[in-house]
Amino acid sequence: MNPNLGQDDTIAAIATPAGVGSIGVIRVSGNHAISIVSQVFKGKLQEFESHTVHHGEIIDPSTDYLIDEALVLVMKGPRSYTGEDVVEIQSHGNPALLQKILSVLITCGARLAQPGEFTRRAFLAGKMDLAQAEAVMELIAAQSNAAQAMALNQLRGKLSAKIDSVKEEILSLLSQIEASIDFTEQGIDLCSYGEIVARIDRPYQSICELLSRYEEGKQIREGRSVVIVGRPNVGKSSIMNYLLGEDRAIVTPIPGTTRDTLEERLNLQGHIIKIIDTAGMRDTTDSIEQEGVRRGEGALKRADIALFVLDVSEPIHLEDITLWDKITCKKKIIILNKIDLPSRIYIEAIHTKYPTDPVVLLSAATGEGMDDLKNKLVALIATKEESEPPHISLLRHKNALERAKHAMNRALQLAIEALRGVDFVRPSEGRGGIERETNRPPHWVDEFLAADLREALDALGEIVGKITTDDILDQIFNQFCIVK
Repeated sequence: MNPNLGQDDTIAAIATPAGVGSIGVIRVSGNHAISIVSQVFKGKLQEFESHTVHHGEIIDPSTDYLIDEALVLVMKGPRSYTGEDVVEIQSHGNPALLQKILSVLITCGARLAQPGEFTRRAFLAGKMDLAQAEAVMELIAAQSNAAQAMALNQLRGKLSAKIDSVKEEILSLLSQIEASIDFTEQGIDLCSYGEIVARIDRPYQSICELLSRYEEGKQIREGRSVVIVGRPNVGKSSIMNYLLGEDRAIVTPIPGTTRDTLEERLNLQGHIIKIIDTAGMRDTTDSIEQEGVRRGEGALKRADIALFVLDVSEPIHLEDITLWDKITCKKKIIILNKIDLPSRIYIEAIHTKYPTDPVVLLSAATGEGMDDLKNKLVALIATKEESEPPHISLLRHKNALERAKHAMNRALQLAIEALRGVDFVRPSEGRGGIERETNRPPHWVDEFLAADLREALDALGEIVGKITTDDILDQIFNQFCIVK
């Protein structure tokens, strides 16, 4: 955030998407929001009660020129999104009108909001924590029902509650360990190392559980990767075009037409997928086509699902068998394309050889079998219904949890060693050491336990914004649209 732009400024921005609409909304927030809007609204805005709506005229105060008729919503702080006084102007959705009103508001003392500044102010005012603030953008950007549910849970504080619960367990143990270190002369006894192991393991397992579903959350957020592979001219690009409902990939009868991977997103029955068309897999001396094959093989290695396409009008080729062996992802569908042509493949043999993999018979030319392909693809994408969706899908959250996990694991291993009564090596610098102590665990064991627990707390605090630098805040909120 620009340090020259103050938190005490009153900010304004157009809240509705670009383009013509029946209604356009301008949001104003800050200590002077009501007085600034009062200059352009004909009415006693300062006398209106909070959370009320009023109809009136919007004017240019310098000329008394009528700009538009509008509804004005007054929401006085702290009962508002930002915790400040907020006024929303609902005018007609002509972009020129909205820009004119915004320009007049800026002339009257407001300034244009920066990306994410409204939500940033809500976070700084304690209206939401950082994880909830991020969920606002996730909810706006969600492209599927599952992604919306995941973002909504985060906005409602379910991730924050999980993190706070883990932090509370760690903090409870940490306070007892630090008390035993700082007040040894008062005879404060630390709980047994057996109990310490159990009290470290509980939050450690909770952290591991959150991390275990990150990939699932990421797939819901970004979409599953579905790669179409096969020899040249088996119909891969035609299948992609049919799924997309448009001629996105070039289709010709010339082998090697597709030279590179082509990726598009598709909402399939409420599920987002990244569908990738690849160059035909074959040995070739063409250097450009070779690079396309290499990229296709790379996409195949990273794929969540593979659509393996065979041409039923031709016998099985050695290249087909070689390509099948390169498919490493667990989920795949065998597509027998060109069923509108005479078949030269014994289809029952395919079912016999690959009994666990779904087989779809279709014609990319006529569309026959496409509904079956979509249904089988959705069946592979859809996961078993859980009591709740994954809690994390953002890399920032994953990295923070990984650091917390490593710190907790160090503490756990150290506590287990203390419980077993093993010999300890006193460190001289870092975790290396030169002095050996035996019998009961030395005092520095508790000090390192406390250090590891504090490190875990700091990492967890970054997720909800309890331990956060301005640089991290800038990175997060700069991804927002202006009005949020």
